[in-house]
Amino acid sequence: MRIAVVSSPRSGNSFVRNILSDALKLENIHSHNYKGMHIPEKCIYQIHWYREPNFQSFLAEHNFSVLTVARHPLDILVSVFNFIRNDPSPAKWLEGNVEIDDRLVGHSPASEVFLDYALSWGAENLFSVTYQWWHDRDAIKIRYEDFATSDYNKFAALLNELGAPKDNLEYAIACNPFERLKHTPNKHGWQGIPGLWKKLVPYLHARKIYKRHKRIFKVLGYSVEPTLLTKKAASRNWEILSAS
Repeated sequence: MRIAVVSSPRSGNSFVRNILSDALKLENIHSHNYKGMHIPEKCIYQIHWYREPNFQSFLAEHNFSVLTVARHPLDILVSVFNFIRNDPSPAKWLEGNVEIDDRLVGHSPASEVFLDYALSWGAENLFSVTYQWWHDRDAIKIRYEDFATSDYNKFAALLNELGAPKDNLEYAIACNPFERLKHTPNKHGWQGIPGLWKKLVPYLHARKIYKRHKRIFKVLGYSVEPTLLTKKAASRNWEILSAS
């Protein structure tokens, strides 16, 4: 069995991949580019890549089942801005087309820097991976929010859809709590809480981002509910969470 987890960065890909890897005893691999990759006979492979003909042919040639993970776009952005404080690899995402560089490091989701990036083509490319694969009729589609609590029934239903056994699922979930990702060298996991953006992105900014990427929000089934969050309160919340 081969499974490819192909989604936008910071969508919960590693969390889902690790559980499936242990549940199905699959070699766990990931890369920034699929070209030249050695593909084991049994593996789960994570990559952020466009739904384009060459990559589709690669996946078909190696008999991959494709799994794509959606997450609220504002939670993705918040997670990105935290992640880049500890890891330079986002500069390699989509061969640099997400346009993440050092100028973004250290800024909060309440900042104008965050807003400018969120409205950019780089952000659109960031969101585009899951958005594109969401249109693939053969791809298995899940939402991070449904799996964030490590719900056994959700993962069991996913394994059913993959046509895979559930014998090791309970063990795999127990071995891969979200907390484990918080203690990796690059602090790959952070909060993992669905809807965290409501505490960190001022509503007026959130509305501008929604309008800019409205098609992506709507296709993936996400909205931006009104909040009373001010820039000052959002900045304070970021400082508190950043220290955790």
